Amino acid sequence: MKKLDFVIIFVIIISYLTLLLNFKKEIFNYRFSYEIIKRYLCSQDIPYEPNCKRVIVSDDEIHIGAGYLYAKGADPAVINFQHMPLIAYLYGFTSIYLKNPYFLEIFFGILYLFLTYFLADKIFGKRIIAILTCFFLLIDPLFFDISSQASYELGQAVFAMLYFYSLLFLKNPIIAGIFLGLFATSKYYGAAIFFVLFLNFYLFIKKDFFWKKFFTHLLVAFLVFCLVYIKTFINHKFLFNIFFFQLKLLKYWINHSITNLPFASIILFLTGFFKKWWGDYRFAWVNVWSIFWPISFFIEIYLLRNFIKTKKFNYKKIEIKTLVFALPIFYLVYLGSQAPFVRYFVIFLPFSYMGLSYFLVKFLINSSKSSS
Repeated sequence: MKKLDFVIIFVIIISYLTLLLNFKKEIFNYRFSYEIIKRYLCSQDIPYEPNCKRVIVSDDEIHIGAGYLYAKGADPAVINFQHMPLIAYLYGFTSIYLKNPYFLEIFFGILYLFLTYFLADKIFGKRIIAILTCFFLLIDPLFFDISSQASYELGQAVFAMLYFYSLLFLKNPIIAGIFLGLFATSKYYGAAIFFVLFLNFYLFIKKDFFWKKFFTHLLVAFLVFCLVYIKTFINHKFLFNIFFFQLKLLKYWINHSITNLPFASIILFLTGFFKKWWGDYRFAWVNVWSIFWPISFFIEIYLLRNFIKTKKFNYKKIEIKTLVFALPIFYLVYLGSQAPFVRYFVIFLPFSYMGLSYFLVKFLINSSKSSS
């Protein structure tokens, strides 16, 4: 990247912070209080019967409360056990030392934009595509909304992009393994498994896949994964069976995260509607939906179809940009059996907007050439 790119990134980040200061000012004024821990310890997330009346708390309070307790020595295999603990730990330390856990989310938002610009420029080699991609993110209501929430998805998306870059560009199994481990411990590791299979299959068909590197990066990722649970290992005198614990988590998510409508996430992404899996089971609308989501989806299908048509199924000629077009489509298929949470889309939105930006730039260039 050149100096001009860093200037552009600086402007993008300043624009992002300005929008947050104007429309989400409350997250900058938030101050952590121990009252949130008292509420959390009486909340619906506590797996044992507390010595207080149960109260219903928000996801933000759950993630902040669990993170604070982790930072103070709580066992992540007991408190908020259904989620991977890495980002919760970071919320906890941010609450203790900065008194505002939302600073972590803002930091992840800055990294999210920086990595999006960096990857778009690296993959497509055109600054305008990188700028357009970041512009679409800045006006995306989901990204803007999740930037003001204490959620795990934005941090997970950051580690996903770091894994994407380290695996496909750096090609260093140690670094890729570290980022994969951080990715897998950010939230439930199903997304990490998808990226491992999807990206390494690409390397396989490109004849750039090596079993030694593959298993090395998986081993490093597993060690990082275990390290995040070091408190649990200590509590069990290093006799903690992490494999059995993950099977327990898998059973939990099968019971709690299966949709009552097949491919509900695709329907949500394309229309903004989802079918409730509680209460009256009616269809509901999410107010963070963007018209650019279905536009990008169908454009990426067109771009993939165009690739298959021109390359005549010669998969060895697949470029990384084609992988970018395919990733959001296949990720939505992967989400097909899961409950349709709109925040799950944050992980692939940069790739969706890269495809949309590429198409617009290509279309405008072709149009200008034909008119001249």
